[in-house]
Amino acid sequence: MVLSTAKGPLAEDNPELKELRIEIPLAKWSLVVKHVQSDRKLLGGVLLDFAKHKERVSAAVGNDRLYSELRRVILDATVTLVEVGQLVLALPEASTE
Repeated sequence: MVLSTAKGPLAEDNPELKELRIEIPLAKWSLVVKHVQSDRKLLGGVLLDFAKHKERVSAAVGNDRLYSELRRVILDATVTLVEVGQLVLALPEASTE
């Protein structure tokens, strides 16, 4: 799965964000989804693990408009992955303590 900024108004307003590309293996997608609704620093930290240009991730997470767009893209991608059967939603197993 690849998240990238499109060449458009957000990238034009912030040239350092041009062509931000984050490649996330499908096996690690749950890490991203887990933090998409949490603190921006947590999501940014997870995205840093997969980004080629780490300084661009910091700039993207610091930009309110782009951060909102990243979250929307992650959620839309998750829905698409579920719809095509590449990702299965399941309840976590209960602890036996």
